[in-house]
Amino acid sequence: MVARYVPRQAQAVELARRAFAAGARTSTVRFLTGLDRCALFRYLMFEPGEAPKPGKRPDSPERFLKNATLATMVDASLAYVLYREDRERWPQPAEALLVSYEHYARRRGPMGLNFDRVFYVVCWTDCRWAWAGREPIFRFTTCTVCHCRYLGSPAPVDNHERECPFCRVQARYLRDPWLQSHFPERQYPPVAAALASIMSCVGAAPAESG
Repeated sequence: MVARYVPRQAQAVELARRAFAAGARTSTVRFLTGLDRCALFRYLMFEPGEAPKPGKRPDSPERFLKNATLATMVDASLAYVLYREDRERWPQPAEALLVSYEHYARRRGPMGLNFDRVFYVVCWTDCRWAWAGREPIFRFTTCTVCHCRYLGSPAPVDNHERECPFCRVQARYLRDPWLQSHFPERQYPPVAAALASIMSCVGAAPAESG
């Protein structure tokens, strides 16, 4: 038992180190690794000014949804689809989340969601970690209009064009400077086609039901 315990603990500590490096708060790291606060601070050393961030975590889906802009929902969908792709390659969900967040952060830079928000998006969609045993908040589905995969309400969708964040970006992009600044054409030329390509080629969405 001891022989199995030590490598498992070492793996948890390494996951914690990577999660902290990605900007995770202590409560998020505890969910991912199963290590308590005392263990985290016993095994990991932090330089002055590099301690985990304090403050409230986005653990309320109501708070997240209330404050979610169109760009936030696009980013949530992009982060989740990258997670789904890496989930197929990594046996451990925590490892898949860390790898996919690295891909997402490189793609979106400082304008994207932080690690804690992406963690909770995955929790609320897959009913995992902090949201285990509860009903999903988001449903991963495919738009019948632009063919992007996105996170929407868990109920069946009657009008994808109205709910799909990528359709809404396409409809508003040319007249919305704020969206243009968040999804610049030099990064997504043209924005709608590039986003559709990203979202339709990565990951796998469940088939629509009734």
